Amino acid sequence: MLEKSLKWILLTLAVFAALLAGVLLIVRAVSPPAPSPAQEQHPVAAVTDMPVQAEATPVLSPSPPPSAAPMSEEDYLRAYIEGMPLEDKLGQLVMFGFSGVTEPGDEFVSMLERYHIGNIVLYGANVNRTAEDGGFWEAQQLTERLSRLNPTGIPFLISIDIEGGRVQRFKWPSAPVSANTIGKKNDSDLAYRQFYDVGVALRGIGINMNLAPVLDVSQDPMQTFLTTRIISSDAQIAADMGRSIIAGLNDAACLSTAKHFPGHGGTTEDTHATTPVITKSLDELERYELIPFRAGVEAGVDAVLVAHILYSQLDGEHIASMSERIITDLLRDELGFSGVVMSDDFRMGGLTTRYDVGDAAVRFLLAGGDLILCGPRSDLQQRIMTALTEAAENGTLSMDRINESVLRILQKKMKVTDWSPIPTEG
Repeated sequence: MLEKSLKWILLTLAVFAALLAGVLLIVRAVSPPAPSPAQEQHPVAAVTDMPVQAEATPVLSPSPPPSAAPMSEEDYLRAYIEGMPLEDKLGQLVMFGFSGVTEPGDEFVSMLERYHIGNIVLYGANVNRTAEDGGFWEAQQLTERLSRLNPTGIPFLISIDIEGGRVQRFKWPSAPVSANTIGKKNDSDLAYRQFYDVGVALRGIGINMNLAPVLDVSQDPMQTFLTTRIISSDAQIAADMGRSIIAGLNDAACLSTAKHFPGHGGTTEDTHATTPVITKSLDELERYELIPFRAGVEAGVDAVLVAHILYSQLDGEHIASMSERIITDLLRDELGFSGVVMSDDFRMGGLTTRYDVGDAAVRFLLAGGDLILCGPRSDLQQRIMTALTEAAENGTLSMDRINESVLRILQKKMKVTDWSPIPTEG
């Protein structure tokens, strides 16, 4: 019995030894050979002289790095903007007007081609109200001609101001009532329906931006040059009606514009002719003038148009449209507005009596503005584009500053046009 047990033990030891030898052979097969003395002295040569062979896959390996997250819409836009020519970028920063009902003149066409102007503003003089249909068909023909003249692949923002009342540009089948009438009725549904219908009509003729609503307030609107363009002397009514106007335009896929920030109602003077001075403190503005603008920002207004008025308690040196304290600190940082900041018209005396137009264009952008508005004055438009080009080339306007404004403008174009730089799947 003892002899039999001893045989089993010896057999087991023999099997174990055989298994151990096999394991040692496998380890040698997958292990690199020990370096020779020459290789130890010249490690680079050792690596390059070794024959190429497949590496053994380790049993435990680190997890592969996570794949890159998909690019966001903003990422795509930023990458697209980085590759844009400078003239295309600068052209996006302006919205110019021209004379003509059926087509722009040769001078404006030349301006489009030379500077790649990216946005167009229409005024009453561009609309034939005496036409049988009130001017709508001819305006559509005009916007189509403009689109064919576009020197870039990026569509225009084409704007007009339809406020109702005395500012309605076309002869409407059912005339939009004034802002003051809407305020007196204090009817949010009326405000929404009217501007939804306005937005749909504008989009139907190729206009994708309305320079409305007016969100200025005044204790006595009729003593201001805006008169019935002001919704109400009650800031809360103006805020409520403003929200509904913005909602109506946005639902019609037409951009909305709050004006004239931070409020034109505190003066009887007209910025078309002079530079008004308002001495109210920020606290006073917060309690009255800024209430409708805050509501407009919260309602998702697309653009805010800044006035050519000196608010001496906010910035004693520069008018609002040139003021970093008002555009960046107040409108962007305090009110939280992230959309397009546009200037009031650069033809107006509120600006031209205090600034060179070219210098003002650069200053507006440095203050945080995005879109320079200038009606049909080719001499001023030329000075604006010359100044922007020189400032970009000499570094006064950094490429980051330019790109941020272009980004905001292109985001709005994506909202109201079919254009997009984002590749489609498949």
